[in-house]
Amino acid sequence: MNIAIILAGGKGERFGGEVPKQFVVLHGHRVIDYSIKTFEQHPQIGKIILVVPANWKAEIIAEYPNHTVILGGDTRRESSYNGLKACPNGTDKVLLHDAARPFLDYDTIQRALDGLDKADAVDVAIPATDTIIEVKDNYISDMPVRDFLYQGQTPQGFRYEVILKAHETIFVETTDDIRLAMEMGIKCLSVAGSHFNFKITSSNDLYMAERVTQINARKTRGNPNFKNKNVLIFGGTGGIGSALEKQLKKDKAHVTSLGSEVDLSDITLPESLNKKWDIIIHTAGLFIKKPFVELSIEEWNQVMDINLRSAFLVAQLAQNTMKSGGWLTFVGSSSSHRGRSSQSVYAASKAALNNLTQSLAAEFLDYHIRVNCINPPRTDTPMRHKAFPNENKNLLAAPERVAKDILLYCTGEETGHIVNLKYSSQFQVSR
Repeated sequence: MNIAIILAGGKGERFGGEVPKQFVVLHGHRVIDYSIKTFEQHPQIGKIILVVPANWKAEIIAEYPNHTVILGGDTRRESSYNGLKACPNGTDKVLLHDAARPFLDYDTIQRALDGLDKADAVDVAIPATDTIIEVKDNYISDMPVRDFLYQGQTPQGFRYEVILKAHETIFVETTDDIRLAMEMGIKCLSVAGSHFNFKITSSNDLYMAERVTQINARKTRGNPNFKNKNVLIFGGTGGIGSALEKQLKKDKAHVTSLGSEVDLSDITLPESLNKKWDIIIHTAGLFIKKPFVELSIEEWNQVMDINLRSAFLVAQLAQNTMKSGGWLTFVGSSSSHRGRSSQSVYAASKAALNNLTQSLAAEFLDYHIRVNCINPPRTDTPMRHKAFPNENKNLLAAPERVAKDILLYCTGEETGHIVNLKYSSQFQVSR
């Protein structure tokens, strides 16, 4: 059996604040929740052990009743050892991971597990990008060649009996389990980590983590099942809306797709929409490209009504009709995180949509309604063509590709995510 041990026993003294860094809320979830979810979704992880401080134990047990929750020690080494002692009989491979590294991904876990088929100990690492210097008494004493320097991350992987023996026979204090293995003469393999898999140590790191949740939240795995789901699409006749409708019908969902027959500038939605919905997607939008000095208050209100106020009405509809939970997905814009010339009202409305999404996600938790906002890149849609008639269409993302990514957030437990879709290539061959 393969075991994941998540080390969350630290007090977070370097981080500052009343709440330790591993329990700080990051886009609707605590930092520790991210790595727990990643390990849960890996099919080769048979059990998860959570090592936590005493004052958090009861709360974590209540939230994760299917995992083993134990107390940490006074040092990282003690916490690691406590986690190892809690492993069940039959444990083969064990991965030790810092809870303060929320952006662990599936592939990194797989590389660590695969590495243990070749070695008894595996360290996840990335090449050092900065020049490393050694300083003594404020003077540089050494400057190692960077070509051979790597930054160690977690998870660190071990054959269970090997790391347990290291803890029980090597008596040097260390903050790193790999060092214990090396002290015992074990050959330690290095496998590729990820630059996103950084550790939150300071408030500056938390700021960076908030940005990463936006650019790195895209789900790349999943096989959504929409068969017989009741889906309502606002803006269903646009480029992305049409692609969503087509894909959902292909997946045998029951789709109601609305276009101009519903006036989203109105202050109410039709009563006929008050029925049970599993998924509601708001992809309607109005784009006015005009310098601010030429913009009228009527145009400002028109854009805000359709892009933002209608989202408020759609959220009310979701709350009233998703009695058993569901998914509310907004389609925003890359303009939401960067204002552009002649797009002031549009960018403002989309930035507000991001914040509305995060607020709703927090408030709708008790209703089991997952709320996310997906910001596509420049996409090959009629609205885009009208606003930018001379743009090279070959540089635009295919709406079918965007639709598939949006639908990944119409299933699963993710909520409060602001996902800025980025494609390494946006050429139409992606259709």
